[in-house]
Amino acid sequence: MARSIPSTGEPGSLRIWFASRTTLTAAAKLFFANWKQVSKTLEEEQLHDLRVASRRLREALALFEPCFPSDAASKLSKRVRKVTRMLGPIRNADEARLFFLELKQSRPQTDTAVLDELLRALEQERGLARSQLAATLRHPRERRQTAMLLDALHDRLNLFRGQKENPFLDFRTFAEGALTERAETLAVLLPSAAIEGDPAAQHRLRIAVKKMRYRVELVEPQLPSAGALRDKLKSHQEVLGKLHDLDVFTGMVRERVADGAAKEELLGVMEQLRHELFTRFLELLQAMPLAAVPEEVRLLFPRRPQPGPAGSRQSRGRPFPRRQG
Repeated sequence: MARSIPSTGEPGSLRIWFASRTTLTAAAKLFFANWKQVSKTLEEEQLHDLRVASRRLREALALFEPCFPSDAASKLSKRVRKVTRMLGPIRNADEARLFFLELKQSRPQTDTAVLDELLRALEQERGLARSQLAATLRHPRERRQTAMLLDALHDRLNLFRGQKENPFLDFRTFAEGALTERAETLAVLLPSAAIEGDPAAQHRLRIAVKKMRYRVELVEPQLPSAGALRDKLKSHQEVLGKLHDLDVFTGMVRERVADGAAKEELLGVMEQLRHELFTRFLELLQAMPLAAVPEEVRLLFPRRPQPGPAGSRQSRGRPFPRRQG
């Protein structure tokens, strides 16, 4: 008779050796599908989808890193990060172009010559970045080598050697620890990020919120109750992302526009926009406090009451009678 495997969680629950493979495969499939589509068209929306898919795949690799031997996941993550980074300049140029175009239309009093100069430079940078990206994504070796790393990750699977995590641990237990880790990082970064004059702290919090959101999305198929937390993180990510974009665009003005009254006027407008956006961030913190995320994660995994001794009143769900004074 075959030996049974000791229980390591709730009966019938998904084990992480299976969850890691299915989740990672789904993330990789989406990444490569977007890669193939972008290499054909280079359309703006598809570029965005590929960037998101690359970040989600990297978070899946970080999430399940304890389930793989040695540094196999790390090697693949570095390869995927190369694609993410190549998409960054295109994304920044696209978003900056939209921002300065809208600024030109909404604030006619702003010096349009300065804005026109910025827009021409951004258009040139955008074209160059798209050409470089197309050359890389369309090169058969790039996609083939990335796919080979993913295949090697699966092929090197050994359930009983070289892993940091018990492969038979139930997925909910694993997910609780993984989400708690990200939630605790948010709690540490939040106080500094709530100071308006510390954009670096807000950038660090933005990255942490983004990673936490992707991690929640990865475990959500097995944890449907996480949808509210996902939506909350998405709302914060959007506001923090706009703050970061504004900081990047301000840096463009400082570096590329000649000193003078027009530059100072434009920087003043952008500083006011940032203040208004930061006020929205503080309001969102009041309405949807990030400080509550660790507790919200804990509530996603309620503790089941431990059964009492067989045959006792407690085990049958009835309280013991009160002692008579």
